[in-house]
Amino acid sequence: MTINTPRVIALRGVFLLLILIVTWFAMTRLPLFDEDEGEYAEVAVEMAKSHDYITPTLNGTPFYEKPILAFWLEAPLVEVFGTQPWVFRLPSELACLIWLWLIMTFAKEYLNTDTGRLAQLFCASSLGVVVSAQAAAMDGVLSAVIAAGLFDIYRYFKTAGQSYVIRVYLWMALGFLAKGPIAVAIPLIASAVFFAMEKKWALWFRAIFYVPAWIVFLLITLPWYVMQYHLMGQAFIDYFLLRENLGRLVGGLQGHTGHWWYYLPVLLFIALPHTALLFHGVWQGFVNRKKDPVLRFLLIWFATVFVVFSIAQTKLPHYLLIGLTPLFLLMGLYHGSLKARWWWIVLGIEWIVMAILPNRLAIMHSEGHSVYVSALLSRITEVIAQGYYSHLLLMVITTLLLAGLLRYQLKVTMAETTRLSVMFGSHLLLLYLLLPAVANLQEQPVIDLARYAKKLNEGVVADNRMPSFAVLLGQPTQNRHAKPGELVFLRVDQLMDYPHHQILQQEGGLVLLRVDR
Repeated sequence: MTINTPRVIALRGVFLLLILIVTWFAMTRLPLFDEDEGEYAEVAVEMAKSHDYITPTLNGTPFYEKPILAFWLEAPLVEVFGTQPWVFRLPSELACLIWLWLIMTFAKEYLNTDTGRLAQLFCASSLGVVVSAQAAAMDGVLSAVIAAGLFDIYRYFKTAGQSYVIRVYLWMALGFLAKGPIAVAIPLIASAVFFAMEKKWALWFRAIFYVPAWIVFLLITLPWYVMQYHLMGQAFIDYFLLRENLGRLVGGLQGHTGHWWYYLPVLLFIALPHTALLFHGVWQGFVNRKKDPVLRFLLIWFATVFVVFSIAQTKLPHYLLIGLTPLFLLMGLYHGSLKARWWWIVLGIEWIVMAILPNRLAIMHSEGHSVYVSALLSRITEVIAQGYYSHLLLMVITTLLLAGLLRYQLKVTMAETTRLSVMFGSHLLLLYLLLPAVANLQEQPVIDLARYAKKLNEGVVADNRMPSFAVLLGQPTQNRHAKPGELVFLRVDQLMDYPHHQILQQEGGLVLLRVDR
């Protein structure tokens, strides 16, 4: 049994604050990552410049892929603060803080405060949350509103209070504006399964047909959708609702497909460094599910997300984020029964992977993969030369020293020492070694070429797969075949599209060229 002394409680609070500060500082320094962050950012920039808050555009063309909420949140910030990367990430950062608060509030009501504190720590330091939920997209916002909605569904189950029903529809409406129908589908399916298993069908149907809640939902969602349809017509319905939503369920968009078991290995990575505890918590929750309906609710929540996205033909790792909230709570509840060595094993694997990764990437470069990938990886030696291994060694030493400080100076238990030191050490590894190296490899060429193109002060034709280029350039690019004399930004594997050209600058698989007259 874990004894939580005031010192341990205070330490957990300090580490949560430290993790949040370290994350914020790192995210302000990292450039925008393509394709998603660059895409959201450029749309927000164009909205800020045009002041058209109804129809988002990407490089001047109506952008139907995402709902409007992201750009409503980001565009005003761009008008005030400019186009620094942290500006686009701020809504996600704030949403994640709300997400953490929601986790603690629910844990206090139906589990215990200690579980809430640990669940917050596990959430804030998990790889998936740091990389996807705090990026300049809507994954963090969707995770927060899904959590708010599902938590209120359980409160409704316990109290039958109709005010909770209205709140659920409010959260679903915001989610519908953030990501579309999935924000309604997940709460609807999860609640139906849970209420059916608990033999509370009548209570569920009362919520489904509660008219005031539907009025709230429609008042929030309908205005923008109706205005967008009025302005854009059937093209909006065909692309946004049919292709981008129904299409992701029945077909693999943009090559993002996978087998039915796709999300099993994703779980191994998305919760790092808490992977062992994640599986342990799910198993313990399943074993003890008959003891408390909250355990059954959390398991059904996760299972719904896992099954729905496993069935869907379009698959991406970050889709699973909205199903992690119940797992963080189960991890917090059953943390004490996982042996400390499992934490160190996971972190040890992370250290080994980070040590051999550069060499493996260099081998991939020499093996001659696609022209673009090979050119991209040609910079691996340059990236590693910038202190990669010395930073890795420093982080290993820092983690071990932290463990020693907690155990022998502060007299913290071995289990608590392990959790806190491994968590923080892995967090540093991700934010100050892996992500900067990836950013340098992938995005530094984009940054350099945008700076060069900006000096030329001309319009640029560019492939939309690197939308951050337009943000850095300070003006929309044109996604079309270039005419003689025009500037073109493209990947090296597209050079065959312009047999007659003059290369102005080339870096890391990307080229800025001028088409010959």
